Amino acid sequence: MNRSNIHLLDFPNEILLIILRKLNNIDVLYSLVDINNGPLDIFAQEKMFTNTLNFTYTDDISLIDRYCINILPRINHNIKCFILEPVLLERILLAAVYPNLTEFKLFNFEQQIVSKYFTVASGDLFHNLSRERIQQTLINIGQHNTATIVNYLSRCTAECSIFSLPFTFDYLRYLGNIFPNIVFNYVTYLLVEDHDAFGHEFFVRIARSFPLLKHLHILNIQPQLSSNLTLSSDHCQSYSIIEYPHLTSLDVICSLTDYLEQFLDETKASVPCLTELEVSYRYLKTVTNNFTREETRRNCAKVKKLIAIEQFDNSQDFYHYFPSFEMYSRFD
Repeated sequence: MNRSNIHLLDFPNEILLIILRKLNNIDVLYSLVDINNGPLDIFAQEKMFTNTLNFTYTDDISLIDRYCINILPRINHNIKCFILEPVLLERILLAAVYPNLTEFKLFNFEQQIVSKYFTVASGDLFHNLSRERIQQTLINIGQHNTATIVNYLSRCTAECSIFSLPFTFDYLRYLGNIFPNIVFNYVTYLLVEDHDAFGHEFFVRIARSFPLLKHLHILNIQPQLSSNLTLSSDHCQSYSIIEYPHLTSLDVICSLTDYLEQFLDETKASVPCLTELEVSYRYLKTVTNNFTREETRRNCAKVKKLIAIEQFDNSQDFYHYFPSFEMYSRFD
């Protein structure tokens, strides 16, 4: 083979796939889709290149034009996530119908676009991304049976999830304090995160909205407002006990002790199937009072696997507290 005449299609499919996967998928799609080369066009439309599209690294108007006119309408069924700046949101949404789109990540909110996508409170760009405006845009393009969730992860970052109803996926990520009154009958994995604390009532709603929840990952470093309340057997019950009949895995390794307490304290929650716990070992000792506290004993009884930041000690109290314990893993 003459070295100067080597073409991409001369490579075996396996090699070609390795080459393309090392490239930015936005560039791959731009270069190969709709160029009158059938094999390369088909290759570029593989789901690994089209599931998530990140437009935050380009300001090339001609690239955006070509995507909206030629590319997005051809790969629309594969797209699950857009990562972009709010200035592109409306144009991207109007370019095609996205039946499998479940997630938006919006970055770099600036003053000049606040009037279009935000309701400003005291000059704070952080408040009130207009879910209603997004919902109206969806209605305008014929997407009537949809729901929108907007969650504020930081002062300049919001997570926007847009999905068709009924919601048939088994996972949902980055759910915050504000979400619609929908029952997610198929979701078994849920990640919740917010810059504001999660109160007890938030977890009441989680139990109601996610009846088959098995895996819960909590990201929150804000103390619960009620964290200073103490309960005793002769005290009027301050909380309703939340039932999580299917929950097997709880990850609070990046959260405060409040959220571990929320699930281990039997006066607040019942988790009869909990078998895996990801946690700070130091926080675990605090919440269980060095593995002697009765209120948290029942919800620890079936835990078989512990994933923790710190090394755990081999105390007899620990093994008595976790009678089903089988495996310890160090979180890296």
